[in-house]
Amino acid sequence: AVRAGRGVAIPASLPPVPGYAIEAAYLPAAEVGGDFYQILGQRDGSTLIVVGDVSGKGLKAAMTGTLALGALRTLAAEGLAPAALLARLNEQIVSAHEAGFITCLCVQICPDGHARVANAGHLIPYRNGEEIAMDSGLPLGLAENIDYAEASITLAPGDILTLLSDGVVEAMSASGELFGFERTRAISTQSAAQIAAAGKAFGQKDDITVLTLTLTG
Repeated sequence: AVRAGRGVAIPASLPPVPGYAIEAAYLPAAEVGGDFYQILGQRDGSTLIVVGDVSGKGLKAAMTGTLALGALRTLAAEGLAPAALLARLNEQIVSAHEAGFITCLCVQICPDGHARVANAGHLIPYRNGEEIAMDSGLPLGLAENIDYAEASITLAPGDILTLLSDGVVEAMSASGELFGFERTRAISTQSAAQIAAAGKAFGQKDDITVLTLTLTG
């Protein structure tokens, strides 16, 4: 995995994910931003993968991210499904009265290829180069009592699930051109390191986070 990491925002090393080959790339921007991801094993043998992006920069964003990660780990230990986890995490972020908001994607994957996905305003993940059909949802921290929708998908052996932050999409060339969604979709079946490197080379402006999961079956 490629990482030039900071603190608690990402795992020190990638834990095994039963049934999957996992790759991760994490390229922080020059200014402290707010990308994070966590990979959390569950008692039922499934794995929770959470990717998030705290709005804003600097110390305030870092503090909000630390708060979210602490709450996330506590909630994940309860074995909540993705939509319920995001709803509870939203309540904790709102009640903390921190400035800003957090986009967050939560995926629960099982070794047999079944997965449940819930989204709070984050980039929708790709399966084999195509966006999953699901709601975008509202970011965490904007309002109380938000319910999140959950999509169910089934991966076949060899299928690739790609989760990423908007640092790839929003990479900008010297002439002001955005990398954009079409280019991102076109490279979404490449390795995490290749996708991240493409965003960086185009013109990195924000943290870049990419995770790819391939069902080994």
